[in-house]
Amino acid sequence: MTRFLWATLLIAGCAQAQVAAPPTSSAASDAAPPKAAVADSLFPARELGGKVSLVRGVLKRLDPIHDQLLIHVFGGGNLRIAFDGRTQLISENAHADVISIPVGSVVSVDTVIDGGKLFARSVRTGPSNAVELNGQVVRYDEGRSQLTLRDPMSPQNISLRITSSTTVINRGQPASPQALSPGMLVRVQLSPARNVAKNVEILAERGSSFTFEGRIVSVDLRSRVLAVSSDSDQSVHELAINSLDKASLGLLREGAEVSIQAEFDGDRYNARTVTLESRNP
Repeated sequence: MTRFLWATLLIAGCAQAQVAAPPTSSAASDAAPPKAAVADSLFPARELGGKVSLVRGVLKRLDPIHDQLLIHVFGGGNLRIAFDGRTQLISENAHADVISIPVGSVVSVDTVIDGGKLFARSVRTGPSNAVELNGQVVRYDEGRSQLTLRDPMSPQNISLRITSSTTVINRGQPASPQALSPGMLVRVQLSPARNVAKNVEILAERGSSFTFEGRIVSVDLRSRVLAVSSDSDQSVHELAINSLDKASLGLLREGAEVSIQAEFDGDRYNARTVTLESRNP
């Protein structure tokens, strides 16, 4: 009888232990971190804010190791722009991501300053049959109504037909095709099928003076160039600083608000004077 009681108590104790075991296992499972939380922690949680500037150009290189885009900006010069998981890609392919953009693509990048770096908030790519290009005038042949352009990323010049319906704009004012001269920087909208220029906008011509007001986003004293985010057109421009004196060079700091007088020499913008601007908070 005593043996029977001990056996009964032993069986009941084992049964109670088996019933209590599942809650312990469940608690351990709840304590494990979810995979999504680990994945989300790969990118900074802070939102991208601040003033937005537009950079337009050709993608020369994409570095997925250091998360950088190297953009050849229309008008000359290269810019390095950082990106990460917060960067949005706006393209025809809804399932694509930034690292899938082919080198040589024409891109428009909305940039902000994030952590002291020029950062891509969004990248837009045009359709494969893009109808807009930027280049430098090589010559305009009035007799043949032919405009020849040099594309910074193309080994060959591009020839376009000018017709009676082609519109030419110079600094916001209508102009004639005869105004197109070698060295000018232009933006052209065209009909790819017929290679006809629909609109030609003159962006800069040799000897023209420009005022760039905005924020300095990068300074490279070795290459003697700086990039400034212009308030007037919300774009980033690269300027040569070879002609500046030591006092002016001392004013060049990333993040500084400046007004820069520059001259276009047919190849690039050359800064002549630099003035610091005081902005009201």
